Amino acid sequence: MRVVLVGFLKPSSPAKAASILMANNPAKALAYDESHFNTQTEEGGIRPAPNPPPLIRRAVRNNTRLLIRTGEEATPTLLYRNKHGQWELQHGLGSHGLHKIMENISS
Repeated sequence: MRVVLVGFLKPSSPAKAASILMANNPAKALAYDESHFNTQTEEGGIRPAPNPPPLIRRAVRNNTRLLIRTGEEATPTLLYRNKHGQWELQHGLGSHGLHKIMENISS
């Protein structure tokens, strides 16, 4: 599984994605952001990077453009192969999304 960080929901989103990418342990930073998510404010727990380097800013911008090219700005957006080896693209999970995916990839 690969996680591609994007920044589109709020003005601080690109800088938050950059913070995760710049972390010594990006997986741990992402887990922290998710575990400290505030549903009322729709804000994760990571602080925005004040001045991310151009390479990181460009990566987040390119990732966001890739998401937009899928036709919808929604997270999570999942791209996976189903049990027949065909690519599936799913925007968001919905109430049964993960179960649907698991049924679709399991034989």
